[in-house]
Amino acid sequence: MSTIVLSYFDSPGRAEPVRVALRLAGLPFTDRRLTFPAFAAAKEAGEFPLGSVPVLQVDGHAFTQTGAMLRFAARAGAAWLYPSEAAAALRVDSALDTFNDTLSHALTPSMFERDPARKLELRAAFAAGPMARACAYVEGLIALGSGPYVGGAEPSIADLVIAHQVEGIRSGGMDGLTAAHLAPYPRLVALADALRADPRVQAARG
Repeated sequence: MSTIVLSYFDSPGRAEPVRVALRLAGLPFTDRRLTFPAFAAAKEAGEFPLGSVPVLQVDGHAFTQTGAMLRFAARAGAAWLYPSEAAAALRVDSALDTFNDTLSHALTPSMFERDPARKLELRAAFAAGPMARACAYVEGLIALGSGPYVGGAEPSIADLVIAHQVEGIRSGGMDGLTAAHLAPYPRLVALADALRADPRVQAARG
C-alpha cells in the first residue's frame, strides 16, 4: 500500500475535503499539521512544488492541486465519489473548479486583510460579485440532475468542497458572511445538509 502524507496547516481550510475523501476511500495517511514556522522551513527546503499547501505526498512524490487529490482518493478507494456517467461527471468537475478555484481565489484577499473595516468591504464585494455568480451557477448545475447533489443522488468530490464552503459561510465564523447570503441558493444549502447527514461522511470527518 502507498505511503501517503497530506501536509497543511492545523485547520480545516482547503485540506479538509481531501482529508474526508481519503478517509472515505479507506486510505491510511499521515495528517501532517504544520505550524507557520514549520511551513516556512519546509517551503525554504523546497518540499512544496508551488510553494504552497496542501501538498499530497504519495510514496515520496509531492503533488499539488486539491482537485487532483480528490480524484485520486475517489479512484483509489471511493469510486462512488466520482460519477461514471459523462454528463454527471462534467457537472461535478465544473462545480468543483468553480468552488475550489474561482470562489476560493476571490476570497483570498479578505483572508489576509488585517484592517477590520477593509476586511468587511472586501467581504461585501466578494458576496455581491464572485460568490453570487459562483453560487448561482452551481445552483443551476444541481438543478440539471436529480439532486440533492451536483452529480445526482450520490455525493461526489465536488459536494465535499461545496458543503465545506457552505458550512464555513453559514457558521458565522467568517466576518461579513452569514447564512443570509446563502438564502437565494436553497439547493446549495440542501446539498450541505444532505452531506452532513450522510453516515459515511459523518464517520470520515475529523
